[in-house]
Amino acid sequence: MKRVLASLLGLLSMVMASNARADVYPSEPVRIVVPYAAGGIADVLARLVAVRFEVIFKQPFTVENRAGANGTIGLGAVAQAKPDGYTLLLGNTGTQVVNRFLYSNLPYDIEKAFQPVGLIASTPMLLVVSAQSPVNSVADLLKAARASPVPLNVASAGNGSASHLAMVMLSKLTRTTFNHVPYKGTSQIVPDMIGGRLFAYFDTPITAMPLIKAGKLKAIGVASIQSQPALPGVPTIAETVPGFETWSWLGLFAPAGVPKDRIDKLNVALRAVLDDPALRRQLIEQGNEVNPSSPQDFDAFIRKEAVRIEDLIKSAGIQLD
Repeated sequence: MKRVLASLLGLLSMVMASNARADVYPSEPVRIVVPYAAGGIADVLARLVAVRFEVIFKQPFTVENRAGANGTIGLGAVAQAKPDGYTLLLGNTGTQVVNRFLYSNLPYDIEKAFQPVGLIASTPMLLVVSAQSPVNSVADLLKAARASPVPLNVASAGNGSASHLAMVMLSKLTRTTFNHVPYKGTSQIVPDMIGGRLFAYFDTPITAMPLIKAGKLKAIGVASIQSQPALPGVPTIAETVPGFETWSWLGLFAPAGVPKDRIDKLNVALRAVLDDPALRRQLIEQGNEVNPSSPQDFDAFIRKEAVRIEDLIKSAGIQLD
């Protein structure tokens, strides 16, 4: 850990020196709001970044969990914060893209209220079934669904969640009907799958892999075009369903109006953090792809994602208010 910290300090020393002036940013503690409960992937990534930012900037970076309403409560807190760079957001696909199409009465405009700092990581969704299931492949799942007299139950972490949209995409591309069973979270999904009440579920590798290793779940396909090093032996869904690809991503955001020099400074620090070999290896082993980006590239990526996700939501007729 000491070598990691020394490496981060070396990477940032020249940048910090060039920015030295009377109104050094940050000159006081910074909070990173995570719009979900502690323990999830967003919370874990926020804390990994925060501890390294503290070393780089020599200021406390605290993580504040503001869970509820599909992330909209946490986003509301950041949208109302002073745009000075002392309140940041760990956002993801759902909070920054999906919610703008699910909610029509939000007190803020998601597209205009936040500005991207940088992409942190992307995670391909993983299609899993119970370890006791006779289904061993995507082809098996589709065959079973088409042969069933009633649509098979498939779970999601909630309406409009990444797991829900992944199943919508599978249904749309294969013209196969499933019965969507939304949950408020993931804690009850695995018991219900093991108990035979659910047939399949799209999860993220970081939460599914421990359950796979424990012999409770079985992975039958990963939603990336290429196979993943962290998932040896797991075929891509695209091998059975050409073109199938869907990811859950996470990144750092700030309220709209934060000065560009502060956004750029945070971005340089974030890229240095993600360039650390030890952290990069840790994230990849958890099933992530590490994708450092400029604020401009991240913004372009989000706009592209919005087009794709809006089409899925409209095709499924999802609306929460």
